[in-house]
Amino acid sequence: MTAPASTTPFAVASAVDARGDGFLARVPEDWTQGRGAFGGLIAAQGLRALSARVPPERALRSVVVDFVSPAVAGPVEVEVRLLRAGRALTHAEARIVQAGETCAVVVAAFGASRPSTLALAPASPPAAPPAEALARFPYVEGFTPAFTQHFDFRWASDRFPFAGASVANVGGWIRHAAPTPVDAAALLALVDAWPAPVLPLLPARVPASTVTWMVDLAVAPPAAGFAPEAWWRFEADGIAASDGYATVDGRMWDDRGRLVAASRQSVAVFG
Repeated sequence: MTAPASTTPFAVASAVDARGDGFLARVPEDWTQGRGAFGGLIAAQGLRALSARVPPERALRSVVVDFVSPAVAGPVEVEVRLLRAGRALTHAEARIVQAGETCAVVVAAFGASRPSTLALAPASPPAAPPAEALARFPYVEGFTPAFTQHFDFRWASDRFPFAGASVANVGGWIRHAAPTPVDAAALLALVDAWPAPVLPLLPARVPASTVTWMVDLAVAPPAAGFAPEAWWRFEADGIAASDGYATVDGRMWDDRGRLVAASRQSVAVFG
């Protein structure tokens, strides 16, 4: 199994097993949302397979995920193709397939560190109370998505999905519910765990699904030394919405205030 040396729920769910030229993985029932799998888990399984084929000194720098169709609970196949390996960068593609149908395509760029004098400090996270001062967002079986039971959310505002808010924004603190070694796959799951920030604008529950998702990493894990129990600060804003689609931006900082990941999603809203 190409997974971290951990038996946490996320490590087990995101593990992939090498079989011939590809990999096998499984979507557990408790990692679903609605009729399909949690997208962050599917992306993590694709990334685990890709990481098994890329030299470890080349860290994940950017990943794009195209969610083609929902993967349901059960086995999935992960097909891997190396697109190009240059002197510093490797581009690779993972295709997640279930019952002969493509569910998602993960295209990632892995890069070795380069000597450079270029340095640009990103913006600090917005002010928020410390995570310990905020109440944990509850998991309610049958109401909140099943996968959310595996995360510890501490919302920094009352802009919850379907609350009829006036601002397209969500944010707060998050970590894996069970202390989990944070590599690139575990980090992607933390970023994707939050709902799209346009959903608080709606006054009633409607389905929504990510179409495409891009994440750029500003700090390459695991070299950054992230503690398994550390809190992560997340903030996301809706950029635009029309014709049943929305564009949203998200940012993730570590507990020291360093920007670690920047995200952009295209979201389909069915209602």
